[in-house]
Amino acid sequence: AGKCRFLQFASTMVCNLNMILLTAFELFKLRNELKELDTQESVDLFCALYRSWCHNSIATVSLCLLTQTYEHAFNLICQFGNINMNASILSEIDKLVQLIESPIFTYLRLQLLEPEKHQHLLKALYGLLMLLPQTSAFTSLHNRLGCVPHAVQSQVQRGSRVDSKRDRLLAKVDFEEMLCHFEKAQEKHLEEARESLSRDRRTALQKQ
Repeated sequence: AGKCRFLQFASTMVCNLNMILLTAFELFKLRNELKELDTQESVDLFCALYRSWCHNSIATVSLCLLTQTYEHAFNLICQFGNINMNASILSEIDKLVQLIESPIFTYLRLQLLEPEKHQHLLKALYGLLMLLPQTSAFTSLHNRLGCVPHAVQSQVQRGSRVDSKRDRLLAKVDFEEMLCHFEKAQEKHLEEARESLSRDRRTALQKQ
């Protein structure tokens, strides 16, 4: 029971801290640093936050959207088939969609004008769409994705692309290990949810 309370507390705390990170005016500069990830300090901060954020699946996805690590965001969303998709998680996805439509993620929406350059962003957003029931959040995100221009004759010359400082720094990040860390954290939450359900059933039987 103590372990269950700790995991629930960790998930709730991360959810609240993530909302503060994304919305607090005082953290505008920090958000910009995380968005750019062009210094070793900002990359180290992203990696440190990620390990704690893994206690809340949607907060982890939103952190990846903030840091523009869209391929990893998509890989995380692909793991949601193994996560206990309850009403709480759906509610958090709803809030994330609202944030995507807010000024905080203006840069992300503008990137949708160049889908050929941001294919993993597009796939991540479509992944979120597939997780949602057909609510107002679904309609909002569906309408947004409907505004994405078709990539007509937009072949990108990938070979000519010059690596930026950001690219060089992120090349040192072990995203596979981070994904494993996320999976292990979520497995703990799923295991605890099963144990909690089992305890509730035993308690109900004892009362009969």
